[in-house]
Amino acid sequence: MTILVPHKPDWLPVTVDDYHDMRFFAVLAVVALAWLIVVLLSPWAVRVCRRFNMVSAVTERSSHINPTPHGGGFILPLVVVPLLLAVTWVWPLPFKGYLSVLALGSLLVAYVGWLDDRHELSASTRLLVHLFAVAIPLLLLPRMFDFMPLGIEKTILLLGWAWFVSLYNFMDGADGLATSQAVAMGLGLAIFVPVVAPAGLLVAAAAAGFLRVNGPPAKVFMGDVCATWLGYLLAGLFLLGVIDDTVNIVWPLATLALVFAADATTTLARRISQGHKPWQPHKTFWFHRYMALGRTHAQLVTRVALLNATLFVCAWFGYQSPYPATGFLLGMLVIFAAAWYIRAGEKARRNG
Repeated sequence: MTILVPHKPDWLPVTVDDYHDMRFFAVLAVVALAWLIVVLLSPWAVRVCRRFNMVSAVTERSSHINPTPHGGGFILPLVVVPLLLAVTWVWPLPFKGYLSVLALGSLLVAYVGWLDDRHELSASTRLLVHLFAVAIPLLLLPRMFDFMPLGIEKTILLLGWAWFVSLYNFMDGADGLATSQAVAMGLGLAIFVPVVAPAGLLVAAAAAGFLRVNGPPAKVFMGDVCATWLGYLLAGLFLLGVIDDTVNIVWPLATLALVFAADATTTLARRISQGHKPWQPHKTFWFHRYMALGRTHAQLVTRVALLNATLFVCAWFGYQSPYPATGFLLGMLVIFAAAWYIRAGEKARRNG
């Protein structure tokens, strides 16, 4: 069997002789720097949120039991975006213009998220800004799929990207959940799309550093400022992977996003069918239902990490297969099994 390897950039070593390229070590140094800065700034971020009185009270929809500062994730875009821009132009990475616009657009998304954390903006205002921030870099991308008209392709990508921004924010409802997901997706991006590996590793490293204060039990929540920023940036980077290797990579990348995408999409569809407004706060996501079985935040994050590891295996299998969608279908079976487990637990709980 031939082992397929994702496209290798010239700075990524394969043999011992390749290690003379100092750019490889520079990548590692920048990634380590991102992690270190976030680790050091995290306690300061907690103090900033308290100073601005950005504290989430405990309500019936809360997953936390004590008032907790929110919005501390603002340090991630402040750290990652300058480093990403530097890496983009110094190496340089492919699609420099797109990555630069993506990085700047992510700052707009983060800023609106920060305002929402402080002043609770309307859903329509946030959506309009997200659509604008998505549309600009999307115009810079070449055509991806020849089997559909360009206008339809761009519209689907626009709505899908904006939805991923929102769903990532929806899923930020447990200590360390969205942060650990960013670590998993950033690493997956670095492995499957090595040409933009520095960007994926930067996100993963910064998110890992933020776990110092956001991991269970959380001392601060990341807030909309970070959750929407992560959704925006990760989706934009994933699209570069699709451009790099459309046929082989689209299904593995979709597989890596299944935990959040499946939970948020199926939950929203169910709630809309029940007559609820999409933006109405609730506590019925699958991860909420898992925790309602008596599980802790730490148990949830651990189980999601195991799910992501399993999905990575599925994604890699699909990438090696002549039929790349096979891995995605296997990943869906994994998600269905997790949902069945939760429903079985709920049934057992009802029956006493």
